This record gives sequence, C-alpha cells and structure tokens, in this order.
Amino acid sequence: MTTYQFTDRFLIRNITEKNTFNRTLSTSMLFTYRVNAGSVFYVGYDDHYRQGNQVDALVLHTHAWPRTNRAIFAKLQYLFRL
Repeated sequence: MTTYQFTDRFLIRNITEKNTFNRTLSTSMLFTYRVNAGSVFYVGYDDHYRQGNQVDALVLHTHAWPRTNRAIFAKLQYLFRL
C-alpha cells in the first residue's frame, strides 16, 4: 500500500496485492479530494487478474494474466449539519 499526499486536500492511494496461492493479482487506485472538513470526493479504479490456466485450463493454456474484473467508481461524501 502506497499513499502520496500532494496537498492537505488531495491524495492518491495505491494498493497492489498478489496472492500466490490462488494465483490472483489485484490493483486499486483511489483519488481523494477533501472539499472541507465534512465533504470529500472520491474517484477510484479497481482491477483483478488471474493466471490464465487458473481461469479455464482447457481454453487458456498460458501463464499470462487476463483481466477478470474491472471497476471505476465515484463517491461524494457530504456532512449535513442540523
């Protein structure tokens, strides 16, 4: 896990995980921008890979890492004060 904070409001976080038992690889990126103390905007990217012969050994006879899942998301968190 790596986090780099550009300013007090903007940061990027990267998480990369490799599981040798299941032969999977996951990468995630999260961009965070804090508007004020209670409001934050997030944009993220997530990728999952699996070793080819672990996906379908009859079709993929390779040790390459084909993508099995991808997600892009955005979230706005806002604090309501009453």
